Amino acid sequence: MRFLTWIFLFLSGLVFGQNNSLLYQVKGKDKKVSYLFGTIHIIPDSLYYFPGKLDKIISKSDEVILEIGNLSDQSSLMKLMTLDSGSCFDIFTPQQKDSVLNWGADLLGIKPEQFEKGFEKRKPFTLMQLSFQKMISGKVRMVDMEIESKAQQDKIPISGLETIEYQLSIFDKMPSEELANFIMETVRNPEKGEKTFQKMVQYYYKQDLENLAKLILESDDLGSSAEELLDKRNKNWIPKMEELMKTKACFFAVGAGHLGGPNGVIELLRQKGYEVTPVRY
Repeated sequence: MRFLTWIFLFLSGLVFGQNNSLLYQVKGKDKKVSYLFGTIHIIPDSLYYFPGKLDKIISKSDEVILEIGNLSDQSSLMKLMTLDSGSCFDIFTPQQKDSVLNWGADLLGIKPEQFEKGFEKRKPFTLMQLSFQKMISGKVRMVDMEIESKAQQDKIPISGLETIEYQLSIFDKMPSEELANFIMETVRNPEKGEKTFQKMVQYYYKQDLENLAKLILESDDLGSSAEELLDKRNKNWIPKMEELMKTKACFFAVGAGHLGGPNGVIELLRQKGYEVTPVRY
């Protein structure tokens, strides 16, 4: 359960005392209006919801700001996902490694030795992505990339609150034992993880952030990486958001896990004097 909780912090979030909505209007003292939207990075096409009102808000924005700008540029991504030395499987005990190899081989329909050869030079966090192959079947949508595409169609500038290099460095800093435990949780309990993920997706689709929060709170904690994954990043974003909102009507789109809670983006903006109100769409 810890693995699913961890990965979903980039998909949905802990929102306390908020009306059910993923979209928030943000007003500063000058009354310039910006918007903050909580995304889920991947969702089944059957549950994808992007109404005309949201599209219209994006089209009227001066700039669209994602967690990472230019998501469609994948040219340097593989290099960042590749180890400089050692093997992807060095973080596991021999017994854990055998379990991971059999799990990955089963997911991809190949032999364990083929799986090991294909992944040994990749960074361990890439193993987490494999779980989605079983959790989501059929056509999917990546909400962040849909937003980027709409902005590009309207020739709206796109930027990011952080770089892909910084985001991936968070995983590099995670203690090896903790990272191994996260991966092993989904290897050992794939059915439980799939069920939890499907619940999370349904809550997101319904914009039921209160039940979404309860589901996450019932799980184990994030260990020593919680502050780095959430609180620190949220706080780093606020000055950048404030600077952008001084002169522009912005549309911010970040994983909804960053919105709520006492150290979430909504509360941090309110502490800075911004009026942040939910918008039905």
